[in-house]
Amino acid sequence: MLLTTLAFAQGIANVMNNLNYQIVGIMVVMMCLGGLAVILTISGSIAAAIQNRAKAKTAAPVAAPAAAPAAAAKPGMTPEMLAILSAAVDSAMTELTPEMVAVISAAVDAGLDGMSHRIVEIKQSPGSGYAAAGRAEIFASHRIRPSR
Repeated sequence: MLLTTLAFAQGIANVMNNLNYQIVGIMVVMMCLGGLAVILTISGSIAAAIQNRAKAKTAAPVAAPAAAPAAAAKPGMTPEMLAILSAAVDSAMTELTPEMVAVISAAVDAGLDGMSHRIVEIKQSPGSGYAAAGRAEIFASHRIRPSR
């Protein structure tokens, strides 16, 4: 009986020892995961601050040429610019007013930068302007090779 009691006591000691190792192991893992979460949060906020600074730097030079359009040389209108203009007119235009004609004329004149042009007709496109802008972007991304 004494041997049975001693064997049982040793078994309980082994179980308690194993349980102690398991609890300590889980605590170490949780502390490591918490430390990683803190590191990732700090690095994420640093990356967001860097991106915000980069956006602020790129946004500031864009506003300067708009203030002085004569100083900056603008290329002709690209298909993307035409599609964006079409999308903007399509989404904003419910009926054509003289103010809208003036805005569209000014946008075309600014985009063509003094090139000779004449606006023949202004009308609403049958489809969605956003779809046209998407198509123009896709077509512009493809490189067209001449046939040989």
